[in-house]
Amino acid sequence: MFAIEKYDDEGLYCTFYTVRKEDAEFSETDKFLNKYKDNVKFKRSLQELFIFITNQIGNKHGALEEFFRFENNANALPPTGKHKIDEIYINYRNFPLRLYCLRISKNLVVLFNGAEKTSSTAQNGKTSMVFQEANSFSLAILEALKLKQIYITPNKREFVTFDNQDEIYL
Repeated sequence: MFAIEKYDDEGLYCTFYTVRKEDAEFSETDKFLNKYKDNVKFKRSLQELFIFITNQIGNKHGALEEFFRFENNANALPPTGKHKIDEIYINYRNFPLRLYCLRISKNLVVLFNGAEKTSSTAQNGKTSMVFQEANSFSLAILEALKLKQIYITPNKREFVTFDNQDEIYL
């Protein structure tokens, strides 16, 4: 069982959620941040990734499909390779970290955990476990939406339960 919790709703275009496993002290996204924030090798990359998430996705463009890698039922950040979107150029070739997520729409993203990219595929290397978990979380969320256990609000930026509660457990 896990909770879906609002992570950041202050962006102009996108609200970010995260998940917290039952009885866990930290959300999956906070676990990712805590794992790499003081690591000299990854600190700058982590900052770049979260600036991209908050500025480009949250405040300037929303969760455009071009910003995400497709990873089975989940997605991952940052996008692969080079992109030009409007006035910005992004180049995340050989980026050392992956943050798994679920892009619901241009206005709604659920952030999960991530890891150092050490293999050519997400199923191998240090990303393997968090990749599998991200796909499990994604399947549960997508199934709950399909079964109408949770809904997206009319403003398209929040989740609520079938009885209009914002505390969500799956």
